[in-house]
Amino acid sequence: MRSARSAAWRALVALEKGKVSRLDDALVRRGLSRPDRALALELARGTERSRLFLDAVLTVLVDRGLPGDPRVLAALRLGAYQLLRLTRIPPYAAVAETVALLRGQRGFANAVLRRLASCVHDRQADPASPRREVALGDARALVMDADWLPDPATQPAAYHAKLRGLPTFLVERWEQSFGADTAAALAAAADRVPAVTLRVNQNKGDAAALQARLADEGVKTSLLADRLLRVTGGASPFGGASFKDGWFVAQDPTSFAAVEAVGARPGEVIVDLCAGPGTKASFLAESVAPNGHVHAHDVSEARRQPIVENARRLGLEEVLTVHEDQGSLPVADRVLVDVPCSNTGVLARRVEVRRRLRKGGLDGLIETQKGLLTRALELVRPGGTVVYSTCSVEPEENQGVVQACASGHRVVSEVCTMPDPPAHDGGFHARIERAT
Repeated sequence: MRSARSAAWRALVALEKGKVSRLDDALVRRGLSRPDRALALELARGTERSRLFLDAVLTVLVDRGLPGDPRVLAALRLGAYQLLRLTRIPPYAAVAETVALLRGQRGFANAVLRRLASCVHDRQADPASPRREVALGDARALVMDADWLPDPATQPAAYHAKLRGLPTFLVERWEQSFGADTAAALAAAADRVPAVTLRVNQNKGDAAALQARLADEGVKTSLLADRLLRVTGGASPFGGASFKDGWFVAQDPTSFAAVEAVGARPGEVIVDLCAGPGTKASFLAESVAPNGHVHAHDVSEARRQPIVENARRLGLEEVLTVHEDQGSLPVADRVLVDVPCSNTGVLARRVEVRRRLRKGGLDGLIETQKGLLTRALELVRPGGTVVYSTCSVEPEENQGVVQACASGHRVVSEVCTMPDPPAHDGGFHARIERAT
């Protein structure tokens, strides 16, 4: 626990300092055992997911304002996350072990975290005091001495934003697009822990066979569909022989549905225009094998490398080619274009995204998305299929882009899935048939 907590803290400090953009990247360098890395990821991701909420709570308890030192601030957030979100760690251990990470300001951190621990009560939150009390789950409540949350009756967006650790402008945007109830549900979804879902490599076997293999490796799963398993407990699935032998890749059901919509068939030529890190490209390659071919491109070299690694591990090198230059892509029977987006459908999973969200920040993304969809329609043969997909729930990035670019073509279907962790992420896909 100590090594995992220390690794999580150091990763959070690196993220706060801007030395890494993803917590996973910081933790890879720590040389942790698999159990310690899994725990460190849980601590770091959970703390980052709740960061704005934790800051709001800590601000109430710190008279002089939050510390400017990233090391102290990360320790306070990590300690607060353990006290408020993790019931299996005793409060005294969460406080003492977190404070021990620091060389200076231990007295300050100890006082703040002990004060926070005293605000956690073993009872239900009082629904008549929503500005003062917050339900923590497991019949626990955070109880403050005075109102500290916005009034949910008069400021619902501000209330749900602070409660769920989101920028207020984003929840206001959701209210305008979907209404107050859906906005509140989206905010709550962003605050939940997503599940790990595995897609079986159909060239190896079916989901039942993979489930049996994983059980032998100590991984507990439940069957979702013919090709999907959800990890429910036990060992990590990524450290055993099934992973190394290419039996599966991690893929959420919403992402799975977007690739299914492509309708790839054996023998076809497919282009995946924004393919990194290769999860969708590998699905397409499995579908066209053995005589078809997938041509994958991504502008980022860092994102192209995992495509190659996935193809090699899954045994798909013969049917999947990675292109550095978009100009070398062939005309295809079908094209998938999974564009860069705001990621508002996967905020629970991609916890660092909260740091990048900016009011008015969609404009540049939308222009990029339009350019990519236009290019996808150029790459597909007349009568062929293009699937446009995002990890966003924003109408401007989804239906708006399709409407702007698909004029003259047939829009067969549009599906926007709202996030509902742990069941599935949020996202959008549209199937378009190019005019003949």
